[in-house]
Amino acid sequence: MSNSNPITELDFFAVKNQLKEYLKGQSQFLDYDFEGSNMSVLLDILAYNTFQNNYYTNMAMSEMFLDSAQLRNSIISHAKELNYLPRSIRASRARVQVDFTNVAQVSETLPSYLTIPAYTKFVGRKSGQTFSFTNDHSVTVTPDSNNLYCFTGLDIYQGKILTEEFTVTNNDSQRFTLSNENIDTDSIKVSVRENVDSNSNATEYLYKDGIFGVKTSDKVFYIQPGLDSKYEVAFGSDVFGYEPKAGEVVVVTYRTTRGEEANGILTFTADAIDIGGNAYSVTVTTMAQSEGGAPQESNNSIRRFAPKAIQVQDRAITESDYEVLLKTNFPEIQAVSVYGGESLSPPRYGKVVVSVDTQNAQGVSDNLSQIYARFLRDRSPISIEPIVVSAQFMNIQVNCTLYYNTKTTDTPASSIKGLIIDAIQNYSDNSLNEFGKTLRFSKLLNAIDSADNNIMSNDTTIRAIIDFTPEIATSTSYAINFKNKLQKDQLSEQLSQISDYEPAIKTSLFTLNTDSGFIQDNGRGVLQFVTATNAGTFTVINRNVGTVNYDTGEIRIDNIVVNDFVGSAIKVYAHTTSSDIASPKERILAIRPADLTVNVIGTRD
Repeated sequence: MSNSNPITELDFFAVKNQLKEYLKGQSQFLDYDFEGSNMSVLLDILAYNTFQNNYYTNMAMSEMFLDSAQLRNSIISHAKELNYLPRSIRASRARVQVDFTNVAQVSETLPSYLTIPAYTKFVGRKSGQTFSFTNDHSVTVTPDSNNLYCFTGLDIYQGKILTEEFTVTNNDSQRFTLSNENIDTDSIKVSVRENVDSNSNATEYLYKDGIFGVKTSDKVFYIQPGLDSKYEVAFGSDVFGYEPKAGEVVVVTYRTTRGEEANGILTFTADAIDIGGNAYSVTVTTMAQSEGGAPQESNNSIRRFAPKAIQVQDRAITESDYEVLLKTNFPEIQAVSVYGGESLSPPRYGKVVVSVDTQNAQGVSDNLSQIYARFLRDRSPISIEPIVVSAQFMNIQVNCTLYYNTKTTDTPASSIKGLIIDAIQNYSDNSLNEFGKTLRFSKLLNAIDSADNNIMSNDTTIRAIIDFTPEIATSTSYAINFKNKLQKDQLSEQLSQISDYEPAIKTSLFTLNTDSGFIQDNGRGVLQFVTATNAGTFTVINRNVGTVNYDTGEIRIDNIVVNDFVGSAIKVYAHTTSSDIASPKERILAIRPADLTVNVIGTRD
């Protein structure tokens, strides 16, 4: 008799084959035809039953652990054990200015104030679609010195406001599960009425995201994940907050939203606002376009952040704490870099700088910066002040001359060029576009060579670029730090120089006073303003406009008056000693299409 082996296959036919091999090892079945007999039916039943048991056991064991679970309900259940609330869909938000236009016509005497009620409807339009926005809180508008009623900085959120009511029973297992999936949990408000009468007294409950400092009598509520991507409202069971009693009615108001669909809206309107029976016409001016809308947290994100959230415990102490808190609560954030204020020039002690980059934008808007700063301030040590700034960028100029074999392909040079540009952009998207990344020159070359089988070789050079926008017609100094060692080349003392001189630092064209030219270093740590003359030569206009430290990559441009410049900013190009360029901790490394130059040459080898 053959040895008995456990059947572990998850494929039906493999299980059946294992059963047949086992039976063939028995002396009574040595010459038995398993396929041509009724035994085949019995083997099918045994294999099917074994297959089902193996599959069920495998899936059940898989769903028992956060790392291997596939079902969202299982993942959320594990996250709940870690006290992690998976992020809901997030409403897009905008900031507007509201001006009342007919107050004098409507009111015989000018009112001392006007109130914009909570949940006033605003309408935004984008690509032929209409989106409804509302404000979360009522605001009071008082007249200015010209008797104009204007409210500046009103935050509005996309979505529809809904209300659900639950009558409390004596059942200890009662759950207050909200019926909608697309709820922005940030909008949930809870009040408890004394009874089913809609006019009975109601008490507002405050949201708490933890039990720290909560007393037995505190009127607070909690949010916890439910099944099928829904959320539940919970109370403290008279231990960590007051528990509503039987007969009382829990009233939950929340916003359902379309998430990221409403991002990027620039124009809003509103109907006349009814205040005290009078209809006041308004005009709406956009101060910050709609942004921040995002889908609910993905399964992979929950797997990644749930274990880290239990470590952070909603407190920002270390650098990684700031990143975890921001990324778990604000899904529009793409990259975060955190560093101490003491590393700034000049140092800012007692500050922590949080550099943020959001999706589909370069950096972060002032509106979102304020929101992030307020969020972090409540979670930072009392002696530390978080400062949220927009991410800065260090871009890479790529000049590529590529040779391909025309004997092996009829593909035109223009198509080959398109493949090269796509390959470089894919390298940037996948390997760069993040804080703390390094451009690996050999990997960039490999990405170019791998774009098409007919490519024979490429001759590629790169330079680092940092942009700055100057103050026009104002004497200003600028400090820029590449934080990479620079390759210097000695410039002779002559007023002009042949084209083989390779400066470590060179800027794009701009007008200094009345002269059009650019800044470059002289190889001795001094920046000069020069103007191009004949091909390959230049004339020095100002021999000292700043300094450059070749070892640290820091440059200082002193007291220059810029009257005009080419493009949207002045570009500062740096020739680094290493072909691998590292990004400073406050900057994101990227390759922009505008900084790409690709020449394709066909050759017959």
